Amino acid sequence: MKKLLFLALLVTLLLVTSLGFAQKKQTIVMVVKLEGVAWFDNMRLGVEAFAKDYPDVDAYQTGAENADPAAQVKIIEDLIAKGVNAILAVPNDPASLVPAFKRANNAKIITLTHEASVQQQVSYDVEAFDNIAYGRHMMDIMAKWMGNRGLWQPFVGHLTSTTHNEWVDGEVMQAKDKYPNLKMATDRLEEQENQQISYEKGLELLKTYPQLKTMMGSAMSTVPGVARAITEKGLIGKVAAFGTCLPSVAGDYLKSGAAISIHFWVPADAGYVTTRVAYDLLKGKKITAGMNLGRPGYEKIIIKNNKSGVPVIYGAAWVDVNKDNLKDWTNPDGSYKL
Repeated sequence: MKKLLFLALLVTLLLVTSLGFAQKKQTIVMVVKLEGVAWFDNMRLGVEAFAKDYPDVDAYQTGAENADPAAQVKIIEDLIAKGVNAILAVPNDPASLVPAFKRANNAKIITLTHEASVQQQVSYDVEAFDNIAYGRHMMDIMAKWMGNRGLWQPFVGHLTSTTHNEWVDGEVMQAKDKYPNLKMATDRLEEQENQQISYEKGLELLKTYPQLKTMMGSAMSTVPGVARAITEKGLIGKVAAFGTCLPSVAGDYLKSGAAISIHFWVPADAGYVTTRVAYDLLKGKKITAGMNLGRPGYEKIIIKNNKSGVPVIYGAAWVDVNKDNLKDWTNPDGSYKL
């Protein structure tokens, strides 16, 4: 009898143990450019929403306190050591991540990126839209305000940022194709995703190029920085800021007229979709063109391989906000939704 009881307990223990292994959550980690800014605070909401929708996964976001490529690599190396199942990244410098991604892949860890359409050593890169098309679109809006002529200046967060540079490439292409009377003041400027630097460079531009009409930003820090410079110099109505930004960061400048139009995709949706792709891959599912990845603008994705053969997923998820529709992004208490 005791022997039978022992065997029954042993079988029960083995079943509980095996069930525990079967129920072990897979870990997906999003490594962003830097923490503590509104853009990536919003992206975290999407990653957390995915974890809530799919309780069999542990998904979370992390990042360094500054936009330092070396710091981002260090975080990824630590995640490899922890043995997570998937590492997602919004790269500061795509090339710098390749060696770390190789080590991750060798450890059977899936790697993906967002905002890095030329990335190597990943299963997929996820883009909210075609970057050249987005740049052309922003140029059309800016050119209209300028009367299709005048001096303008593009900014990027980092000269190594593929996405930012592709947006500017699109802007330059559109100006060349459609607006021959638009001229760049000088080569694209790097503001290191730092609002104070964009402010200081904005002041310098206004002093050096008194005929300057517009400044176009790629990093979220550009519009508020240069709009502050425009405001301080009393140039509202004569000079204006445009570019990628969020209402919570640039809304007051849209109201004042120092900024005319901002453009963005919802970071939370991008975070959710990128996590969804990693989850599907971990489950052995295929990602195919035309799929609905569960968020606005990603209902019918396009997939194209980049020059390295990496498949890039494209949505159609850009949003335009100006003074007229800012109310759509404003809560009843006056705060901004994003």
